[in-house]
Amino acid sequence: MKNGFLSVALLGAASLSAACSNSPSASCADPDAQCTVGEAAAERGRFLGSTTGGRANWLSDQPELAPLLAEHFTSITCENELKWGFLSDARGEYDFTTADESIAFAEEHGHRVRGHTLFWTRLNGTPVWVFEALENADDPEALLIELMEEHVPTVVGRYRGRIAQWDVVNEPTAQFGGSLDPDNVFLQILGEEFLDRAFRLAHEADPDALLFLNEVFSVSPEETFQGLLDIVDGMLKRGVPIHGVGIQGHFVLEAPDAAEWASRFEAFANLGLLVEVTELDISINNFRTASDPFEAQADAYAEVVRACLAVDACTGITTWNVHDGETWLDTSPPFDVAAPHEPTLFDANQRGKPAYFAVVEAFAEGAASP
Repeated sequence: MKNGFLSVALLGAASLSAACSNSPSASCADPDAQCTVGEAAAERGRFLGSTTGGRANWLSDQPELAPLLAEHFTSITCENELKWGFLSDARGEYDFTTADESIAFAEEHGHRVRGHTLFWTRLNGTPVWVFEALENADDPEALLIELMEEHVPTVVGRYRGRIAQWDVVNEPTAQFGGSLDPDNVFLQILGEEFLDRAFRLAHEADPDALLFLNEVFSVSPEETFQGLLDIVDGMLKRGVPIHGVGIQGHFVLEAPDAAEWASRFEAFANLGLLVEVTELDISINNFRTASDPFEAQADAYAEVVRACLAVDACTGITTWNVHDGETWLDTSPPFDVAAPHEPTLFDANQRGKPAYFAVVEAFAEGAASP
């Protein structure tokens, strides 16, 4: 590594290993240890996380989530409640009720928090009023800079010292190809300066937080991976305080390849960056023709773990949604037409699936070469 971010990021994960070492078994590799996925990951110096319910009052309206998050995971990503579109209905007005509850829950259980996300121009990432204001502004560039300078200190500053990582910018590249997204209004107005400004503002608001660029198609195809690599390399050369790249991992159409993922992780690590798998779900539809689809899905989850363990710069894995009954894939077009996807570690009845136990085993085995 070219910097000290890796050692900083792993300090928290290493301390979590005590949960397993303090059990009757000395190691999660012992078949009698009965470690959770979070404990098994912590023993290998990694975080294993999942998402909150992502809606107002999720702690009361989705009561099954809290015990699963508390017992089985060591990291929590706020699914929606820190997005600008969720927080603000008008300029200068913010409602942090749900975000405060989520972060307090994480702290109560000793979990790391990933802040997701400061800037995302798709779906529910940005309030409608922002787009309307920019469209009607005499000077959109000046207005966008003003809005960024208001938004980042308000949100990041509120949780300074409490959120370990921020996805500062989510999905800045085009959905197909390796260029910056030509439909991203913020990039249209400011160009790459938008990325630089966003990260610098976040760093000023919380100098100790690790700042990530989070992307969906960051492993394959080759063109997209290389484009993202060039983007973050350019940011580093411009002195932008970026510490890591989030690789989402929504496997809807194909299963992961551990060797390919490890090589991508290593490429970012060679730039001095951390890597995390930030939004992992693997649809059972990839394995419908297998003799045992759920065992095949379990093998795929283990592949991702092996890829992460093979590269020191990979500091954590976060599954997107806790159990199959709440997966976004079953309700979000165009993926909903192929429901049920059953893509998580727990089934709809909150029981651990073969994938859950495969993840425990893969972490317990250690850093096997993919």
